[in-house]
Amino acid sequence: MNERSRADLKASSPVYTRREVLGRGAGVVSLAVIGCAGKLPPAHEVQAEGGEVAIALADAPEMAQPDGVMTVEVAGVKKPVLVVREGESYEALLLKCTHMGCTPGWNAAERSLDCPCHGSRFDAHGAVLKGPAKAPLAKYAVTADGSTLRFRVG
Repeated sequence: MNERSRADLKASSPVYTRREVLGRGAGVVSLAVIGCAGKLPPAHEVQAEGGEVAIALADAPEMAQPDGVMTVEVAGVKKPVLVVREGESYEALLLKCTHMGCTPGWNAAERSLDCPCHGSRFDAHGAVLKGPAKAPLAKYAVTADGSTLRFRVG
């Protein structure tokens, strides 16, 4: 290869700095992490005062349905919580797969929580339907007084 061909090749080949290569790598990792979160209903952001979460039912129209679900992002809790209504009872499930800690998504058609990372499935009460997870999702006891849902985190 002569000098002119080498110069043309160098000019046409992209040259990346170390920062650019690392930045692109971080972008790929970000996509992988985002891919580990399942699909969830839009989240309500709430505070936990003294560890207690209170949700006014008037502010949560999705809970008016006997089979309603809502996602709650609780300040200070790393994973979202899914509040599930079945009839007149409510449960709050920490959305942290017991296999490897990924965030399961809500499968409305099956009324299940499906982990996108390794395929674990949980029912609407957090019980394991399919592994590799062996333990159920963590639950918070919910009380309802007709106008407010309450549960304790932590």
